[in-house]
Amino acid sequence: MLQRIGYSGLGILVAVLFWPAEALLHVFIFGDESFLDNLFSADADELWMRLLISATLIGFGFYAQRDFGRQQALRGQLEKKGERLQAIIDHTYDAYVSADADGNIIEWNRSAEILFGWPRHKIIGEPLETIVPERLREDHRRGMQHYKKTNIGPWLYKPMRTQGLHRDGFEFSIEMVVTPLTTEGAMEFFAFIREQTD
Repeated sequence: MLQRIGYSGLGILVAVLFWPAEALLHVFIFGDESFLDNLFSADADELWMRLLISATLIGFGFYAQRDFGRQQALRGQLEKKGERLQAIIDHTYDAYVSADADGNIIEWNRSAEILFGWPRHKIIGEPLETIVPERLREDHRRGMQHYKKTNIGPWLYKPMRTQGLHRDGFEFSIEMVVTPLTTEGAMEFFAFIREQTD
């Protein structure tokens, strides 16, 4: 209902219903006049009070509708920017991989699918170690634990050469830049990765 009539319509509806509701309440409290007598009261003070409250309700409805419209417009702009950023990430040449603080993969673009052989729907939620050669996994775990304790990681913010593991089981040389990011109190790591061919 609210979506159909909006806050301005709701304000008008409540303002209209206030008159009979107030007249009915007046009958129950004082009981000296009938409902219709109270509804069509000629008392100037009563009319002014009802008009003032009705105008306030209508004004609040229009104000709320305008504010809601602005919020919707801002939300739409943010969604468009988010979609644009996602499109840029999806079409970038480098593989984009993001993992949460527990080391589980949460983002994976098309280039990562090509580089590592894993489609996005099968790799999201899997451990980051899925693309780390087994002989390097212990070093990877130690590095993650060290960063969580000290916020120091010599492998962050700069190009680093290492080995990646393809879905088919073979290793290949990669160069990547890993950056930590904290949003809303949660830490995640994102990396841009490319195959090292020289």
